[in-house]
Amino acid sequence: MRFTRKALSIPCKGRIQMKVKFLDLAAQNREIQDRVAREFAAIHERTAYIGGAVVENFEREFAEFLGVRHVVGVGSGTDALRLALLAAGIGPGDEVITVPMTFIATVAAIVQTGARPVFVDIDPDSCNISVARLEHYLRRGLWSTPNGPRAILPVHLYGLPAPMGELRELAARYGLRLIEDACQAHGARVKVAGQWMKAGAAGDAGCFSFYPGKNLGAWGEGGAFATNDDAMAAAVALLRDHGRASHYAHDVLGYNARLDALQAGVLRAKLERLAQWNERRRTLAARYCELLSGCDLVLPHEPEGMESCYHLFVVRSPRRDAIRQSLLRDEIECGIHYPVPLHLQPACRHLSHRAGDFPVSEEVARTALSLPIYPHLSFEQQDAVVAAVRRALAEV
Repeated sequence: MRFTRKALSIPCKGRIQMKVKFLDLAAQNREIQDRVAREFAAIHERTAYIGGAVVENFEREFAEFLGVRHVVGVGSGTDALRLALLAAGIGPGDEVITVPMTFIATVAAIVQTGARPVFVDIDPDSCNISVARLEHYLRRGLWSTPNGPRAILPVHLYGLPAPMGELRELAARYGLRLIEDACQAHGARVKVAGQWMKAGAAGDAGCFSFYPGKNLGAWGEGGAFATNDDAMAAAVALLRDHGRASHYAHDVLGYNARLDALQAGVLRAKLERLAQWNERRRTLAARYCELLSGCDLVLPHEPEGMESCYHLFVVRSPRRDAIRQSLLRDEIECGIHYPVPLHLQPACRHLSHRAGDFPVSEEVARTALSLPIYPHLSFEQQDAVVAAVRRALAEV
């Protein structure tokens, strides 16, 4: 990330009284409400609530945005992950390698195919999968299942792409499928072999969530699967709709995992603005880094050849909890993503991990704090956040 603006000075003392939301979806909704109303009117007129032209149009437009041949709309990001793995032939006896620092859906999707999640730790700077640790695991060859690893499932955490060029090389060397969890990375970019690619378009497939708070969010649940692989796209399209070949003919036992037309209408309206909204997020992120430089915080790191879409702006401090409480007292909303890494979650106890197994993920979980960042955050509001953070650091 490059900074061209002269650093501003926000005093540590003195109080800027202003309540700041963590996310303001209402402001975003006001910006698109007329376009959404037109989409909804057309859907209601046709009464085409499941599938139909609006879903197909969104799939085509999102594919063009990502630069891929196929997008298949599904019911959620979890559906996208699960169906992508199934379409790649992943199932019982297989390992899928991912990270413990992510939302539970990443691992849930693996387990739901019958495969076993295998964790490798993250890089301390990017908080994404460590290529060195992944390569070490693959070289050792000590598998936990009969078939061993069949796929790598990197997570583009907080909106920053994982190192896809290096991951593609490892996947090719070991004969693995590479499926991207891009659920936080709508519009992020990564340079692969000298070419910029959108997150979700650099592997065998990319998976997206349209949960309302995402950079591209629906007004309910939604997700998408993206790929250049014709066979995988056809498999996911079949699986999302009960394995239906025709209305009452079913080739396989599939799922009810469709993206409904109303959500597609909202997503079409937001997709038109996504690049502009992401650029605003990047401006705010650069400004945060300027205003918080010199503070006793670990600020986000954007490696060369990667452009984050800043779904989240995450700082790190061993005094995280005290800082958070101070911000909340000042009515500055903030979040923790994620306080317990997956290997220590009760839902993952069958994997037999314990504290200390993945120390970088555990350290990030103890120290990470998400500050407000969204396209409609004003500089005045951001100044209030920065002043509250600096005041908190001076107090704790």
